[in-house]
Amino acid sequence: MRLVTIALCCALAAIGITVQAQDKAAESAADGLARERTTVESRLSGQTNQIILAVNGLCCRSCAIGIGKKVCGLDFVDTNSLPRGVKVDRKNSLLTVSVKNSEMIDPESLSQAIRKAGYDPVRIYQNSDDGTLKVTDIPAAE
Repeated sequence: MRLVTIALCCALAAIGITVQAQDKAAESAADGLARERTTVESRLSGQTNQIILAVNGLCCRSCAIGIGKKVCGLDFVDTNSLPRGVKVDRKNSLLTVSVKNSEMIDPESLSQAIRKAGYDPVRIYQNSDDGTLKVTDIPAAE
């Protein structure tokens, strides 16, 4: 009986440790998202012709080149602004895209271009007409 009690206590302790680790991971992800949002808000402040995307997998100079080549070819991208219309922030995994005046953004073609470059778009940030930050989650590719 004593052995069963000890085994049960060990199992409950292991479950408690697992739950604590999951809670810490969730807190860390929430902190990362809050930092990302703060970074995006400061960069988009006063910008009406730019959007920023969170992109998984950006980590090196080659990433920047590959994504830049795919995205700058889209009709709505203003290649006269930023370096060829696109700026990659590898440290924060963010992609800034300059949009031509009065052009509509096509989130689907933008997502496809990023995926063709080998990366996963996660979120699009843009200023709305009322000045608030609009965040749109991008569904994962099927």
